Amino acid sequence: MRSYSPPDDVRALLTRMADPSEAARPALTFYRGRVRIGGLTYGEFVSAVERLAGGLAGSVQRGDRVAILSPNRLEIPVLVLALLRLGAVVVPLNPAANPEDWAYELRHSGALGVIGTRELLDRVEAPGQHWVVDDLGDLEGEAPRAADLADSLAVVLYTSGTTGHPKGVALSQRAALWNGAAMAGNFGFDRTTQLAVLPLYHAHAFGFGLMTALQTFGHLVFCERLDPFAWAEVIRAERVEVTSVVPSLLPMLLQVNVRRERVPSLRCMLVSSAPLTADLARRFEAETGIPLVHGWGLSEVTNFACCTSPEDEAEAHRELLQESEPPSIGPALDGVDVAVMDGAGMPLGEGERGELCIRSPSVMLGYYQDEEATRRTMREGWLLSGDEGFWRKHRGRPVFTVTGRLKEIIIRDAEKYSPLALERALLAAVPELSSAFVVLGFAHTLHGEEIGAYLEQPELDEGLTARLTRAWAAMPLDSRPKVILYGDAAIPRTHTGKIQRRKLLPLFEPYRDCRGALVIARA
Repeated sequence: MRSYSPPDDVRALLTRMADPSEAARPALTFYRGRVRIGGLTYGEFVSAVERLAGGLAGSVQRGDRVAILSPNRLEIPVLVLALLRLGAVVVPLNPAANPEDWAYELRHSGALGVIGTRELLDRVEAPGQHWVVDDLGDLEGEAPRAADLADSLAVVLYTSGTTGHPKGVALSQRAALWNGAAMAGNFGFDRTTQLAVLPLYHAHAFGFGLMTALQTFGHLVFCERLDPFAWAEVIRAERVEVTSVVPSLLPMLLQVNVRRERVPSLRCMLVSSAPLTADLARRFEAETGIPLVHGWGLSEVTNFACCTSPEDEAEAHRELLQESEPPSIGPALDGVDVAVMDGAGMPLGEGERGELCIRSPSVMLGYYQDEEATRRTMREGWLLSGDEGFWRKHRGRPVFTVTGRLKEIIIRDAEKYSPLALERALLAAVPELSSAFVVLGFAHTLHGEEIGAYLEQPELDEGLTARLTRAWAAMPLDSRPKVILYGDAAIPRTHTGKIQRRKLLPLFEPYRDCRGALVIARA
């Protein structure tokens, strides 16, 4: 394990990256499937950032929010650093989301404009300036001298909330760089080659991929999207040492017969962003021979708070990942305080379940334009994660385990969905559902969680079934409920009328391995 001193802001990061002795070292390489599209050395990367920052300086000022709407491309890391170099605020948009979500996030953030691909910009209806990614190469100039940007707002990451509207996690430049340095230290990065398969709008790829690599003169290889058949080829071609995945990608890699001997340079794989089971960890490591490292965090702390280490001895590794269910997320990162607290904010003892709370330099500034939500989530410097868990002593140090979520957000393949938002979408299409149905997330072996719905209705006639099916087909593919159950059982509620979704989970237990088409069945 190493210890890194992170630069305070992107201006200082670029100064570090401009070291002449590192100018020829590869910084970025981009792939589309098996095809290498292009790359940048550190010298080229820094020059491209300064040139683009100068080209944008006439239109973008310090504090301006600028959205990015694009799949992974070689230009995106350059664009992100150019905007941060100017002191602007990056607002990443999910290209797979609905235009309505983009419009809300653009309005809520007060974005000056959006930079994206032509095909995606054609679907944006919100006002503001539009820049096409392909035209950025025509912009150049001399970037202005930047003031201290360490505590300036750097990124607003929108994440689904229980109200149905996404909340904007506001992060400073210092927080983003600090968290990257902490994870780089945990993995011992030093000019390490990483492969990022998640999109850069996601906090995981932004923090663990981009911010760890650039601070350690690492080589970040990233892809347009994950291609399981090309995965091993890219790793061999670039001699990748570390990569990261969400748990649902592990079965896909097993299906294409990934083995350690096919990727001899690969030292380990970080798995995070969704629940991991001990059974899947055991099976993957046994069949592939590739060690897994398990991490946990959330956007509100920039990225990670806890992580096991690739340097753990084999016996300790098995105890943490394979011999407990759920697997441990390991100890807190250096410089991060993690505690398990009760509802009154009092620390709990070993083995007692409560809410995992975090105190760290990488904690968010707050929820953008939402003081009430910030007050609910922050308590005397501690961030309340909404995750339930416990701690225990392991070989002389406290390690943590996540047992569930106190919040009701559904996390499917690392993407978050609000049950209320999905309920509203179904209710708008099928008004006769009224209030007699709920949407919830249930445990699923492939996706970590899958989306389900329960209707408080003893029978479904053909007409209602047909309307439900049409409404389901009209929803975005990833946010469609996989299983819709109906039955006599009343929807459980508190004495104040609040729905208790977790009490319905036993009804969905038989569907944890479901695949294929929509299931509509009696509970």
